[in-house]
Amino acid sequence: MSHVSNHPPTQPRNGKKNGRRVSQRGMLSIAMLLVSVGALGFAMLGGAKMVYDILGDGSDNTGLVTKVIVVGLAYGVGWLTAMVAIRVYGNLVLPLLIKWFIFGSLVAVCFLYIEIIQRLYLQQYDLWKFIKYVTVMGAGLAAMVGLHLIIEDHNLRPFSIPLLFISLIQLGLIVFRYVFTTTAIASYLLGDLVFFFGMAAFSIFMLAHIGLLKPLRTRLTNYFDRNSTSIRTQD
Repeated sequence: MSHVSNHPPTQPRNGKKNGRRVSQRGMLSIAMLLVSVGALGFAMLGGAKMVYDILGDGSDNTGLVTKVIVVGLAYGVGWLTAMVAIRVYGNLVLPLLIKWFIFGSLVAVCFLYIEIIQRLYLQQYDLWKFIKYVTVMGAGLAAMVGLHLIIEDHNLRPFSIPLLFISLIQLGLIVFRYVFTTTAIASYLLGDLVFFFGMAAFSIFMLAHIGLLKPLRTRLTNYFDRNSTSIRTQD
């Protein structure tokens, strides 16, 4: 005579455990999305205020190093949490938002480039101001490239076109300033050439897409893939 159990059927313990793990990963992914977007948003706002202070006439630039550290910290937190959310927890929404951040960075860089070209043309700056112009432009370009590294197989070629176009405008202004005007000061030519060749070279490297960032992207991908595999194994 067979024995029939009176206990109701239950789900396997492993299935319940896996379900709980999946839910936890989803919550962590959403939490990191919010932290990343918030931190990158704070970094963008802080960077915009810094640019306004640097380009503004007679503005107060005290505590510039402190501002750079704080904005860099916000960007670093947003960048790191975005990498973890996408590469480790497989967040599918954040890559779309990061693409918008990259586009916003491009718009900000183009605006900054035009404003700096105007100041270079007027030749109303000293060495310290020129250093700040180069620094803030380099920071903007680095922020855009850093966001580019977060997304796998993201293409920077289209982003080089507006920068190349603005570089062409700068070249025309350099020719006009030093050939067709009589008020140009020759000693300022070095600053114009440094900025022009720097931006033109950066834009050409973006357009050529020769793979300078591929080793760094590969190392980041391998590192975060190992962590992702470790988490999936724990699940």
